[in-house]
Amino acid sequence: MIRPDPDCRLCGLCNGRTQVVYPDGNPGKGIVFVGEGPGEKEDIQGRPFVGKSGGILEEMMHRHGFSRDDVMITNTVKCRPPDNRDPFPDEMAACRPFLESELAEARLVVGLGKSAIRDIMGYVGPMADIVNVPVTIEVAGREVVFIPTYHPTATIYNKKSRSELNETMRVVSQWIRPPMRFGGFMLDMDGTIYKGGAPIPGAREFISFLREQRIPFVFLTNNSSHARSFYSEKLGRLGFDASVDDILTSTTATIRFLISERFGKRVYAVATPDVAAEMENAGIELTDEDPDIVVLTFDTTITYEKINKAYRFLKGGAELIATHPDDLCPTEDSYDIDIGPFIRMFEQMCQTQAVVIGKPNRLMLEMAAREMGVPPSETVMVGDRLYTDIAMAARAGTQSILVLSGETDRAMLRESDTVPTAVADSVADIPSMVLGARRGRFRSPL
Repeated sequence: MIRPDPDCRLCGLCNGRTQVVYPDGNPGKGIVFVGEGPGEKEDIQGRPFVGKSGGILEEMMHRHGFSRDDVMITNTVKCRPPDNRDPFPDEMAACRPFLESELAEARLVVGLGKSAIRDIMGYVGPMADIVNVPVTIEVAGREVVFIPTYHPTATIYNKKSRSELNETMRVVSQWIRPPMRFGGFMLDMDGTIYKGGAPIPGAREFISFLREQRIPFVFLTNNSSHARSFYSEKLGRLGFDASVDDILTSTTATIRFLISERFGKRVYAVATPDVAAEMENAGIELTDEDPDIVVLTFDTTITYEKINKAYRFLKGGAELIATHPDDLCPTEDSYDIDIGPFIRMFEQMCQTQAVVIGKPNRLMLEMAAREMGVPPSETVMVGDRLYTDIAMAARAGTQSILVLSGETDRAMLRESDTVPTAVADSVADIPSMVLGARRGRFRSPL
């Protein structure tokens, strides 16, 4: 890497600088952030992005799980332009050889702001037309991916710019992380494999692919309105190759929790008849009188009588255990109110705190990994909800793929602090990820 001399006199910027601002960070990762001219604090400290804009940048990097140690940060010019103006063309030309040497080993270059984008890719049009649209540039005879985005200072008063820069950092995080490992899949159902009564396009082929590749999988659902047999029958009607043993519901996880952690306790179940029967068949003692525990499920047969019974038992000292925390359950064309509002109602009215078993509790993920015989670190959670599916994987330290076929869209992802390992439009995109990883070429879609 070529660096300018500390007493560089190649252009007029030398007359007003305090010191030359050299690159900062780790050039070995092959990811370079290029900003405009250094600011006042950068000029004083001799490091790029250490002022207010640097604080914004570091906060966004941290949100997505990386830091300055994972990238190299530099500027188009190495001396502060007077009054923080944009560098002039002759000043950029003088510093161009140094910038090109800094980009020589880059795999990915991120242009922060109009000046950097103009200098690197020659673009002078509206920023909104090109932000986060990857292009290929040539550096030292090599093709390199270039992502144009907003300068951090542009995000201070502009929510749209902040969302776009956050998305840039999400994409960068995919380049930094090691290749994904596809030892086994934990698959959400509602919004991921099917929505309401219709399969997601390409989902059946995805399951067939996993069977052909001998990759183990488990269907996970927080929906505790039915027994496991209902879901296996539903999957069969929709054309999926799946059995009861391939399914783990939040009810299943709750039953196992009750047996292992609350053995012998008497339970009042706010549940549909088939879910209550599943609990009873597993050896849970159900009662309508003086229970030790109230188990709250997604009871689509709930009545005022059931609500009042649960209330009185909880006020009398019974423990509240909920199968999952979801506020909404997806249907074919809309959403139904799920269990979350009832949890909050009972917690407030009874001055209690629910034990919540299903996603995002890592318990379900660990159960699924054991069933597949795969270490959790080798598994991938696939789901459409950031606050349950992806949050559970994050808590357990495992991999995740967010699919955009259900509840979450890219705008919601940009605003979220929960970051998936990868993002796909639907499960139909996952086979190419798996095959690409086996060929050593997988990278999350941009």
